[in-house]
Amino acid sequence: MKRYLALPMGEASGIGPEIIIRALTSGKDNWYGPVIVVGDRALFRRTSLDLHLPLPFTSYVTNDEELGSEMVAGEDLIFYDIPCIDLESFSYASPSANTGRAVYETTLKAVSLIQNSYASALVTVPLDARALSAAGIETNRYESLVSRLVGSVRSMGMLDAGGVKIFSHSHYIPLRQALDLVTPEAILDTIIRVDSLTQEQQVFNLDKPLAIASVNPHYSDSLGWDREEREVLIPSVEKARSIGIDIVGPVSGDVLMHRAARGDYRAVIALFYDQAHIAAMSLDYDRTVTIDWGWPFLAVRVDRSARMEQAGRGVARAETLIQALSVARDYITKGVVS
Repeated sequence: MKRYLALPMGEASGIGPEIIIRALTSGKDNWYGPVIVVGDRALFRRTSLDLHLPLPFTSYVTNDEELGSEMVAGEDLIFYDIPCIDLESFSYASPSANTGRAVYETTLKAVSLIQNSYASALVTVPLDARALSAAGIETNRYESLVSRLVGSVRSMGMLDAGGVKIFSHSHYIPLRQALDLVTPEAILDTIIRVDSLTQEQQVFNLDKPLAIASVNPHYSDSLGWDREEREVLIPSVEKARSIGIDIVGPVSGDVLMHRAARGDYRAVIALFYDQAHIAAMSLDYDRTVTIDWGWPFLAVRVDRSARMEQAGRGVARAETLIQALSVARDYITKGVVS
């Protein structure tokens, strides 16, 4: 049986449906195996007509029984229709309670397909926090939305920037608060978790060490602005080494990502959200995707906004979704489950 990727449609009023159509239409040149798209068929038909894009799907289903039959028949691009968009009130670039509820329903169904062995991994396109909030769903990120659905309480996000793998010690919080999380206990915990994960999964080069970023610039020759390195990071790295973890650092940010890009490290631990994301997007903007570890299945995200300024104009680019599909296919082929 083929191993399918489950792909919910994301925020319907944004670029999600368009980039799904574009990415799957390019499949002959960017092959990533069979895909099940979960969305509203009428909406995709409208997107196709409005933007003059041919629909790539080889089969349409409305329930699991039909899906199973089409999978046995060997269909590669299956559309699972969940009528959830009110097209009379729908307009591009207008997130609403209706589109927010549709994100929830299509994501729920995609997760269910994986839990019931119809699909092997989840790939997601952008959502919109305003739509989710209007629908009464208080989250603005896929990782917290999916965590609600699967009951996982401690997933770990990782950027894959064209093969450079970057973890972050802290995520969606103000920088001043992120600095407060740079403590010996918390840093050591992050190092141990990242090391354990990279030892378990088959997509990391275990011949290379982990590397952790510094907080302060040029801390090694500073004139007193290296407190975090002296009191927290260096002792944490030494403690990690004493328990058998192969790690170097702290490494100054001006050289860390350059060395990572040339393959010096198994993975990098950044300390703040932007320290990770600015570096990743600079390394390879179109091929940077996010992998969420810790769930019962592999999940790969297009970690961007829903691009309302591009919605419905036919100008959205699908390169990052193509990369997300390719990474998901590569990871499950190598045996990643999460």
